[in-house]
Parts: sequence; C-alpha cells; structure tokens
Amino acid sequence: MKMNIKKIAATLVSLALLIGLGACGGEKPQSEGLNVITTNFPPYDFVRQISGGDVTPTMLLSGGQDSHSCEPTAREMVKISEADLFICTGGESDAWVDSLTDGMSNVKIVKMMDFVEPLEEEHDEDGYEHDHEEYDEHVWTSPKNAMLIAKGIEQALCEADPQNAEKYGTGLEAYLGELEQLDGELSDAAEKLDKPLIFGDRFPFRYMARDYGIEYYAAFSGCSSESEPSAARLTFLIEKAKETGSPVIYHIEFSTEKVAKTIAEAVGGEVRLMHSCHSLSDEDLEAGETYISIMRRNIAAMTE
Repeated sequence: MKMNIKKIAATLVSLALLIGLGACGGEKPQSEGLNVITTNFPPYDFVRQISGGDVTPTMLLSGGQDSHSCEPTAREMVKISEADLFICTGGESDAWVDSLTDGMSNVKIVKMMDFVEPLEEEHDEDGYEHDHEEYDEHVWTSPKNAMLIAKGIEQALCEADPQNAEKYGTGLEAYLGELEQLDGELSDAAEKLDKPLIFGDRFPFRYMARDYGIEYYAAFSGCSSESEPSAARLTFLIEKAKETGSPVIYHIEFSTEKVAKTIAEAVGGEVRLMHSCHSLSDEDLEAGETYISIMRRNIAAMTE
C-alpha cells in the first residue's frame, strides 16, 4: 500500500506541475516575501514567532484535519513546488513527501524529526499492537524538543532568506526565552504530579512524558488508528485509575471522548482535554492560539 501511494504521489505531482506551471519549465513564480508551507500547526507557529509575524506560512492541515491519514491533492502539490521552504514532521505519515518532492531542487525540505532524538512507538504488557519500526511523530509536545526544532527552522529561514538572517536570529532568541519559561512551568507541574496521567485515547505526549518524568497509561499509542480498545485494555485502565486514585481521565482534541467517558464513569472521575497542538480548529486559529498558549492549557489540565 505504501508503494502504491508513493507511485500515485509521484504521478500526480508530475501532472500537477505540468498543469500548474505550464511552459515555465518548472521555474517557481516570483512573489514578494518568503514562501513557507507547513504540514501542521507547530512549525506554522514556530515560523510566525521566529519571523516576528513577517512571514505568514501556508498550513496544509486546517479545521482539525489529521495528517496521519493525509494525502495531498494536486493543488497542494503545486503549492509545495512553488515554496521556498516546506516544513513537515518527517515520520511515517509523511512518507509521501520524498516522492512528492523528488526533482524539486528549488524547494528546501525541513523535517522536524531530524532535529530531535526520535522515540519508537511503544505499548504496555497489557497494551495495543504496535509496529516497532515506526517512530512517534509528535516531537513538538516536549518544549525541550520545541527549542531544538525552532533552532533548526531558524537556520532554514536564514539559508532561504539571508538578507533577513539577523531578524530571524533576534526572533529566535526571544522565542527561545519564552520556550524556556514554558519548560520551567512544565517541569514544576510535573514535579507536583503524584498520580499517573490516564488517557482514554491516543497518547501523543510521549516526548513530554520522557523529558519531564511523567507516568502515564493510555488506550492507544500516539499514531494508532484504533478507536476501540480491547476489553482487557479497558479493564486495565479502569483498574489502574482506581488503584492510583486518578481523578481525571484525559482525551485529546477532536476525540469522540467515548473511551475517556467510559473510564471516568466507572471510577467516578472527570474528563479533561489535553491538546497535542497537532491541528487546530478554525475557532482556535481565529482566536490567535499559539503553541505556548495551548501547552499552558495542558499544564493547567494536568495540575487541576
């Protein structure tokens, strides 16, 4: 299936370029400012913060779309071919990127996973099925990783737009200061936790859990496509919540909350949202939410 998708992507991009670029010989149209495209929200926001708002990226995912099942359209392929920078996660869900950008020497590809130490997907002894060859893609959920990614993106911006390198450097320095403050807030919150986090949902916070010593139990791995846990897994989570006295069961954004509510009802607990920052609703985007504001909401949800 992966090979079919790659062949389809390669064919579509060739057609898209012929249709979209016509007789331009594949040359990128000239436009004012730096043309940056990102797959999801974290790098979109990082670019905005580092550039001081002077660079407004185009984000492929919007309105809560999930990149785990994302397949680019011909129109999106043309947009990418015209970009100066294309920033993606670089994991299994972005396997189409290499086929899509094959031969696009004018587009610099930036993969966030290249800047951090990736973690393999995992499972508990009572847990879900898992392919150990795949890596958890939610690298930005740890502010420590976010700082590394921001540095990598700043370097790419400077290379693509050297005349504004000083501005990007100044923007990065200011943004790193904000991320360091967030890092301290999360460290303080994690130290105060005396119970594990129980997720009746996927768990996209593994990098955060690793970097801040947070214990957790979840129904599914971060990139799982499952929506119903096994009876054994559900029983395990209910018993673990009772055993630890965890008063809150968490779900992630755009979830049905069904599993989290089932566990909460069984233990007399409450349900709370923790947002992975992966993709924002239109309402959150219009409200001006940022990576940092959402992560602070997560800290509040952890410590209530």
